[in-house]
Amino acid sequence: MWQADPNFNIVLIVALVFSGLIAVPIMIISLIYRNSQKRRETELIRMAIEKGQPVPVFPAAYPSKFRSLKAALVWMAVGIGLPLMVVFEELSGWSGIAMGFIPFLVGVALLIGWLIENKADAKNSAGS
Repeated sequence: MWQADPNFNIVLIVALVFSGLIAVPIMIISLIYRNSQKRRETELIRMAIEKGQPVPVFPAAYPSKFRSLKAALVWMAVGIGLPLMVVFEELSGWSGIAMGFIPFLVGVALLIGWLIENKADAKNSAGS
């Protein structure tokens, strides 16, 4: 249906270019924020050492052990959402609703990962 449009290739190229242009500032802002956070942590560590205090432990230094589980759940959701989107769009012709399958399933995957992580944390804190 939408592939029959003679300007489809131009629209696709413009969409890809603008997606890249949007991603670059987001990455730059993320790097600036992470750098400022590391500077603050380094300054706190330096001050603690100068005053003879114990070196503080920052929780961000220990990534979640469920990170790979969440990544797997998200990719499984995308893998299920893409065929569902295509089938639903072909059957109903509503591409707007069909595109909602992927973000919905990614949200469900993240929710499942969060529930598993909280259950494990509750089990570990109860056992301690």
